[in-house]
Parts: sequence; C-alpha cells; structure tokens
Amino acid sequence: MKPILLVDKWLEKISGWILVMLLGIMIAMAFGQVILRNFFDSSIEWGDIFLRHLVLWVGYFGAVIATGEGRHLRIEFVSKLVPPKVRKIFFIITSLFAGAICYFLMQAAVSFVQLEMESESTLILDLQTWYFIIIIPIGYALLTFRFIVRALHWTMEIVKGNWETSEATH
Repeated sequence: MKPILLVDKWLEKISGWILVMLLGIMIAMAFGQVILRNFFDSSIEWGDIFLRHLVLWVGYFGAVIATGEGRHLRIEFVSKLVPPKVRKIFFIITSLFAGAICYFLMQAAVSFVQLEMESESTLILDLQTWYFIIIIPIGYALLTFRFIVRALHWTMEIVKGNWETSEATH
C-alpha cells in the first residue's frame, strides 16, 4: 500500500506543478491577446483556440488534485444520512463506483483519440488535433487511479479498526 500512496503523492505534486504552469501560460496568453487587440488591433490567430484547449487541460489536472483531496463533486447529503460507523463503507463504495465510471469514460476517450489520430486533422500551427485532446483519456486514467487509491485508503482504515470519519479524510 505504501508504494501506491507514494505514487499517489507524487502524482498530486506533478499535477500541481503542471496546473501552475498551465495557468501561468493561460494568464500570459490571455493578457497578451487583450493587449494586442486593444492597443495594436491584432491578435495571435490561434490564441483563442489554444486557450480553450488549455482550459480543458487545467480542468483535468484540477480534477486530479481535487479527487485526491476529497474535494471533487459529490452528493453530500447522502453521506449525512448514513450512520457515522458506516460512512467509510459508503465512501469506499462511492469511490469505487466513481472509479469505474472514470474507467469507462477513459476507454471511450481512448477510442475518440484514436479516431482523431486516424483522421490526421490539424487544429493550430499544423499540429494534429489529438495532441490537444490526449488529456481526456489521461485525465480519466488519473482520476480512476485516485478514486481507487482513496477506496483502498478507507479500506485500510477499516481494517485497522478506525471507523470514525472526519471531513479531512473524505
């Protein structure tokens, strides 16, 4: 379990670094576009398309971090209905379910990227479209991994006899 947790910790750090880098690029690019449009009546032709795809990348890396911290979207009221002793089992089940959904979405995204690779379509600067959308299957793979790790973590807590939950652990 410790090697998996180590990989998970490094995944979160790397995702954070990538997220900061992408946000920096987005801010600089958007600011540059505003300056070019307002003061020079021009812009970078492919800038807006590039920014839209950076938003996609930022969204996936943000979701990877949020999932690891237990801050992903969830229906909170359901966990409040479950007795405290059963909450970790509920969290395990919902994490495994979310991981399974992300896995199936990853499979669909792989097919989508393969179709884009076969079509050899380009997006900007003669770069193939699949370069920009490869984050979709990668993002879902990372989310699947993080949900599984969280389920394993809660399972280990139950095995150790720790049935109590806290907001920080889910």
